[in-house]
Amino acid sequence: MRLTVYTNCSLRMLIYLGTKNEGFAAISEVARSYVITENHLTAVTHQLGRAGCM
Repeated sequence: MRLTVYTNCSLRMLIYLGTKNEGFAAISEVARSYVITENHLTAVTHQLGRAGCM
């Protein structure tokens, strides 16, 4: 199964936040961890927030 870049970034963001034990995570922190551009994660985070997932 192939995922789009958007879906891949969304899942990685949710997994990262789910495994983080405390508080908030900066987009730059997640981007460095998964070697993803901050621009992609910013768009993903915005959409996830609007959907009520974050």
